[in-house]
Amino acid sequence: MASKFGGKADDLATLPKLDAQIILQELRQRYSQDKIYTYVGDILIAVNPFKTLDIYNKKVSNKYKEIVKSSEPPHIYAVADAAYQAVLGKGVAKPQHQCCVISGESGAGKTESTKFLISQIIELSQGNTQLEQQILQVNSLLEAFGNAQTVMNDNSSRFGKYIQIKFINGSVIGAKISEYLLEKSRVAMQNTGEENFHIFYYMFAGLSQQELQNYHLGSPNKYK
Repeated sequence: MASKFGGKADDLATLPKLDAQIILQELRQRYSQDKIYTYVGDILIAVNPFKTLDIYNKKVSNKYKEIVKSSEPPHIYAVADAAYQAVLGKGVAKPQHQCCVISGESGAGKTESTKFLISQIIELSQGNTQLEQQILQVNSLLEAFGNAQTVMNDNSSRFGKYIQIKFINGSVIGAKISEYLLEKSRVAMQNTGEENFHIFYYMFAGLSQQELQNYHLGSPNKYK
């Protein structure tokens, strides 16, 4: 059933009536139009498009710099901009620490949303590309040891991440990533159709036959 608002509501909180049915209809309508982002007040809903959309590039990034929220369509870049401007103290009494919570079901796109958020914050701070790559590449290392294939997601995070970005005078100078709630039991046991952490498959794919013999490792099929 199509939404009577036609998927035009960038912020669901502005609708005259709001209930579960209206929310689902409007999100479905927007999704069919490739509008994967929708506000609910200060909350940004992101629906995984499961395809590549041309909305994460330099041109789009430039549109979300020191903007008024309603001036551009909802986007993760707008959240990054609002947080960064508050860190600088623009629009508020004084600079304030900011916290962005990214939550959702497995496969919802939390990991990718985090990458886009960090990338835009570094872009806003006019940080160097090397620093951005260093921060983002740490994610790849953590994913190797903490992500695994599940029935819902081929790259599911099996742990939580708390990322702190460090600023001096508005410039990003580094980041600290803390992990928590690692699913340690996956090392010894996985559900049907699921796999162990990626790092073990990387190991077998990268080791030569001689190295496998040296480490007394057999076929990957012998291990869980």
